[in-house]
Amino acid sequence: MKAAFHTLGCKVNQYETEAIKEAFVSRGAEIVSEDEFADVYVINTCTVTNIADRKSRQFIRRAKRVNPDAVIVVTGCYAQVAADEVASMPEVDLVIGNALKTEIAEEAAALYGAAKAEDRIAYSHVLSYDELTGYEDMGIVTSDESSMSRAYIKIEEGCNRFCAYCLIPYARGRVRSRAPEQVVAEAKALIDKGCREIVLTGINTALYGTEPGFDFTREADEEGLSGMETIIKRIDALEGEFRIRLSSLEPTVVDKDDVLKLLGYEKLCHHLHLSIQSGSNKVLAAMNRHYTRDEYLDIVKALRDFDPHYGITTDIIVGFPGETEDDFEDTLDVVRRAGFGKVHVFRYSPRKGTPGERMPDVVPGEVKNKRAATLEKQAEETASAFISGLIGSTRRVLVEEIRDGYAEGYTDSYVKIYIKDKSAEADSGEFCDVKLVEAFGDGILAEPV
Repeated sequence: MKAAFHTLGCKVNQYETEAIKEAFVSRGAEIVSEDEFADVYVINTCTVTNIADRKSRQFIRRAKRVNPDAVIVVTGCYAQVAADEVASMPEVDLVIGNALKTEIAEEAAALYGAAKAEDRIAYSHVLSYDELTGYEDMGIVTSDESSMSRAYIKIEEGCNRFCAYCLIPYARGRVRSRAPEQVVAEAKALIDKGCREIVLTGINTALYGTEPGFDFTREADEEGLSGMETIIKRIDALEGEFRIRLSSLEPTVVDKDDVLKLLGYEKLCHHLHLSIQSGSNKVLAAMNRHYTRDEYLDIVKALRDFDPHYGITTDIIVGFPGETEDDFEDTLDVVRRAGFGKVHVFRYSPRKGTPGERMPDVVPGEVKNKRAATLEKQAEETASAFISGLIGSTRRVLVEEIRDGYAEGYTDSYVKIYIKDKSAEADSGEFCDVKLVEAFGDGILAEPV
């Protein structure tokens, strides 16, 4: 059986796709590219925006055109919140919800036993929101693809913040955290296999261990640790040359004091993706984001006091209902003051079933487009200034690829680096110290020291 995979959306989906692949391999399947002829196609979907839904449907149809007899399995957040809609597509054979991904390989193999598509009975297996309880243990993920320079480890599932624009809590359920000993075991297995960067990720990573009754380790309890710090400390103490990166954090969950606790860990990268979504206090309140612009900037100041070149990236939504020109100017002001290394700009997309869908004062599409273009220009200027401030400094780079005469990789602050003189002897997965010389393409040209 040949199996192909297509993943949309977040790092959690990427991680879970790797786990599903390993389950197929354990059943003797051959993994092929998503563009190749396959017997089974697994589409791991996203539903953050309407565009994500559309892309999911497009790939479902594309896969069926490649092999009309293929088993088409759809999972992920779009499949979870719109199971009937997905199941009604004639191309789809199986819809599997977010809490049942460990069953995909077995279910797909059973359907593969029916050689012709017309012989199969399509069906859905999706739990309701109230049934999305308990952490689905997908095992230790150490596939060949994950053993390269960077690998993700999922530590948490679900979100209970219910931002006014977001469907993800409905798609992923309540917060459930992975046992600390399982997280550390997976990190050790990856490091032993050669991985040099461990990325801790989740649906809302900062909520790790916050659900009532979560069982931390005895050692953590004795030391007064909680939340993410319980596992960061243990991974930081593991032997080997590697670094730890945190996935996106929410200032709805962490504050300045929480961030300061993390800064002392030697192997933790000097980079945070800290989603702000808007620089206007009025809009933040309407979004149900429980912080102010000043509280966000306090976190930025704490990071930059620790390291003036600390990398901070973010997400911003433009055109949320009720956003005025003054609100938008507040957002531009925060971007300038925070000095982001990168800003991901999203035009507000109303999602069915969320409070935002019912809000008045809808921002016209042409206004959203104009504001997005203005914000993208400001973000480019801010990123350029951040890069310019790094020129002349020395940073450690993890080489991830050798291409076109350059060794390419990222600093711990998540800046793309191109190393010319090192390319002949550099290996993927190697750390090297470099001096940052000048802006170059989408990053910085550097030389080894």
